[in-house]
Amino acid sequence: MRKFIRYILPLALLGMLSSGCEDYLNINDDPNRVTEVDLASLLPSTQLALANSHYSITTSTGRVTQHISSYFGYIDEGTLRIGGAWSTLYLRVLENARIMAEQAQESGSPHYEGVAKTIQAYGLLLLSDQWEDVPWTEAFKGSENLTPVFDSQESLYTTASQLLDEAIPLLGAEESIFSPGGDDLIYGGDLSLWAKAAYGIQARLAIHLVNKGGSYAQDAIDAAARSFASPEEDFQFIYNSVIRNPWHTNVALANNTGNFSFAQGAYFVNQLNGSIYPDVDPRLNILATLDEGATAYIGIESFNTEAPSNTVNFRVDTWHSRELAPMEMVTYAEMKFIEAEAYLALNQPDAAYTAYLAGIEADMGKRGVGAADITAYLGAPSVAVGAGSLSLEEVMRQKYIALFLNPEAWVDMRRHNYSTEVYKGFITPDPVMWGGPAQRALYPLDELNRNGAEVEKVSKPFGQPMWRDQ
Repeated sequence: MRKFIRYILPLALLGMLSSGCEDYLNINDDPNRVTEVDLASLLPSTQLALANSHYSITTSTGRVTQHISSYFGYIDEGTLRIGGAWSTLYLRVLENARIMAEQAQESGSPHYEGVAKTIQAYGLLLLSDQWEDVPWTEAFKGSENLTPVFDSQESLYTTASQLLDEAIPLLGAEESIFSPGGDDLIYGGDLSLWAKAAYGIQARLAIHLVNKGGSYAQDAIDAAARSFASPEEDFQFIYNSVIRNPWHTNVALANNTGNFSFAQGAYFVNQLNGSIYPDVDPRLNILATLDEGATAYIGIESFNTEAPSNTVNFRVDTWHSRELAPMEMVTYAEMKFIEAEAYLALNQPDAAYTAYLAGIEADMGKRGVGAADITAYLGAPSVAVGAGSLSLEEVMRQKYIALFLNPEAWVDMRRHNYSTEVYKGFITPDPVMWGGPAQRALYPLDELNRNGAEVEKVSKPFGQPMWRDQ
């Protein structure tokens, strides 16, 4: 393999990225000459934008799943427009990834092209999983087409799958003029891990469609088996002292000064504190920090004005809101729960149970739970149900906990139609208002103003399930 000296991104450039200077990184002095610096500048800015999109989406969808709740009331349709994430995904993620893929192809750098296509697939699924139909085939044409048509979710899923199929062999190419290195803020240039991430996204895509029958359950199992081997390989954005986790900077630090915004939701906390299930989860004090003087763990229930005041918050030492906590996107634990669900669909309870227990153990280990506490929890009555009694309730309960602050949790809830047989004790507030529980984000106002005619063609009621879930 031909290798050039890898471009190591200086802290000064990282500071520029965190300040929103991605526009600078999209400009090449000589568009006819691709250099390693071009690609190495595009990659970290694109990855940062992807992580920011993940955070932005979760601050809305996490309120639907009740992972979190707001001090300022429950969600409404306006909350689920998520305009910032829409813009970031199109302008900073998918556009940059498109340019990166083109430049990589022109320069004979399949390793960068494979990374770019993996990011494209993930970003496209993020868009479609929130809004269903979104522009793709006519997007990214600038002033040539300001009113792109919206592609169907079915076609977008096909496109994402094709991108991943193309990415995997590119990542394994024997020669590449330029290859990611220190500019890769996710895997540090380890292409084998990028390939595993691509398989992980394929597994997620397949489990999304498992209710449609066919081979999707087996496809999910096969892809998950080729994905991560441990939590150390998780697909996650790695922060540093210059670019810090937004749950830390925007939520935990603000909470320290009394500027409260979000806290852990009551339903999420009740999954852990013994309220819904009798066994207290040892992750409780890791994922939610008690306020000073409090002894009982109580989350926010913003739709219930008679609910007790919360006693937990995000603090600087809460796992997900630590300064350097990673932005988790696809994880090994998720793969295990995907396998468990798929094996249940195929009536293979023994394999499902093995995967289910492995998912719990992996997530607990990553959060820092001690070995003795993990062993005790895995033997608890509500957890150690046995292969013959394992159901979607147990699998999705544990997956919901492992996916804390991940928008994928909303996909799961919609796939299972918010069923209380799957999500025990879940309450959907005021479903009559929307004709049913929230099934989609509404299109951003900017898109309505700019491309209203095309938006009108694909707009559906807030409570109408997506193609994916029908």
